[in-house]
Amino acid sequence: MAGIYIHIPFCKQACYYCNFHFSTTKNYKILIKSIQDEIYLKKFFLNKEKIESIYFGGGTPSLIKSEYIKQIIKTLKVHYEIKNNCEITLEANPDDINNQKLKIWKKLGINRLSIGIQTFDNAILKSMNRSHNSLLAKKALKKIKTQFSNYSIDLIYGAPKSTIKTLKKDLKIIKDINPPHVSIYNMTVEKNTVFYNLKKLGKLKFPNISSVLKQYQIIHKSMIQLKYINYEISNFSKNNFISIHNSNYWKSKKYIGFGPSAHSYDLKYRYWNSSNNQKYINEINKKKLPEKKEKLSKNNIINEHIMTRLRTIWGLNLKEIKEKFQIDLYSIKKNELNLFKKEKHIEIKNNTIILNKKGKIISDYITEKIML
Repeated sequence: MAGIYIHIPFCKQACYYCNFHFSTTKNYKILIKSIQDEIYLKKFFLNKEKIESIYFGGGTPSLIKSEYIKQIIKTLKVHYEIKNNCEITLEANPDDINNQKLKIWKKLGINRLSIGIQTFDNAILKSMNRSHNSLLAKKALKKIKTQFSNYSIDLIYGAPKSTIKTLKKDLKIIKDINPPHVSIYNMTVEKNTVFYNLKKLGKLKFPNISSVLKQYQIIHKSMIQLKYINYEISNFSKNNFISIHNSNYWKSKKYIGFGPSAHSYDLKYRYWNSSNNQKYINEINKKKLPEKKEKLSKNNIINEHIMTRLRTIWGLNLKEIKEKFQIDLYSIKKNELNLFKKEKHIEIKNNTIILNKKGKIISDYITEKIML
């Protein structure tokens, strides 16, 4: 089983924290045709492996005409074997949601939405340069609930202007709405963003580390109390609503990406497309793949396996690593693992390393210490 990612690189405006590839131009038709052509050019990439998840990300996929979504899905079905109950997710912004669009998306086979809320606090939304406000977000979610049983809300914590008070307000709204899935990410300041430049100039203040850690502790406690499964550090779901696409990434399954800046992975190589829309289109017109690739070393693959598995509820299975890579990770990292176990950051059960609540807070540090 494998997954497909479609990158739709269009946005109404630039969010100040975002470093994903996007464009505010509207040459939708040409770009969509190029994505369809790329799908054809890569039709043998997965060697007829069944597709169990398709994810439209961006950018803002909800911005383009539904007809374009239809064309892409139709092309995928021609060249790939799509599983009958394939999870098909569309990322959407609240200001793009209306009843007509929801009905059309559902008819096209979209069975899951991922809604970029980020926060319900208007001051924080404004500081991020988001194109919606809190009221619009709540109205959009109300409409979504009438058409979709499977949807996710994206939230961000640790942003400028965010406090324990604003976080608790967001979590109270989550409690009231009771969505089946919530992704809650810590804000990272990436290069080539407005926030990065403002921070560099000393014009933007972020919560300190202790405040951010406290926010995560509150998130984890609140979501568990609300009966969510914390199946990956930043992802929470109700029973039967764990995202297949997200899970497959953390389980290191194959995936193929289409569109500018999209990535692909076949267990041996990592591929990435040009992040320049025009260069991408030009290469596709020449019937060439607009991509670069990197052959992964054995250590690269092992470290990727460690990093992704350790973040999840399923944990890092030491027996699997031994059988798959012919290394005894416990023997190599015995001192580090025993120390983390003693400090109650990890548990080792049934030959599997699992992060506990304390460990999730310093997961990056733990991962770094047990990588090869």
